Amino acid sequence: MAAQIVKWFGAISCVGILLAGCGKWPPITNNKEDILRLPVSTKTIRARFLHDEDFASLSHLPQLEDISFSGYKAGPVNFSDKGLATLVSLELPHLETLFIDRCTSVTDSSLIIISRLKTVTFLGLVACPRITDTGLRTLATMPNLTELDLRGCINITDKGLEYLAVKSNWQRIEFGGCSQVTFEAVTNLQRHFPNAKIKKDEKEWSYTTSSK
Repeated sequence: MAAQIVKWFGAISCVGILLAGCGKWPPITNNKEDILRLPVSTKTIRARFLHDEDFASLSHLPQLEDISFSGYKAGPVNFSDKGLATLVSLELPHLETLFIDRCTSVTDSSLIIISRLKTVTFLGLVACPRITDTGLRTLATMPNLTELDLRGCINITDKGLEYLAVKSNWQRIEFGGCSQVTFEAVTNLQRHFPNAKIKKDEKEWSYTTSSK
């Protein structure tokens, strides 16, 4: 349940605290040495500064459920699509949550790779400016993906919401800070999925970004 709380109610800078529960931050893994020092039972890590060559060592953590490439003002990530492809190849059986924020290296091409993570149910792509409607069309092919955080993705438009509408099992999608997405389009998507929570909360987004 802690991971669910993080996804929707925690500020991005507090992701680790809530993921781990009881006020503990999940371990930071900046390289493969950090990963290999962790117990194989580890379920949650923060891994913003992994390099492509470090991703293979994640096979050491077969129980991994949550990976966060998050870190406000922490600097650019060090991995590329090559690292993401390695992550996919590991086929981690319990991986459900993938969170990436403020990352200019994640593009629509990256989402083609990420879409192969069949076990992922929640995907956070917060303030990733190179994601466009084309990328959302790709995400709609992920069979188990039910929750999507797109806050601050300034280059998606109402057309992208049309692509998302073809997927039938959405439970929640966030669009706060998506300047080219209209409230009308969000309302239409909510009508299409009456049992899901589809929202564009600009007040919440402003609070989250200004509080860091």
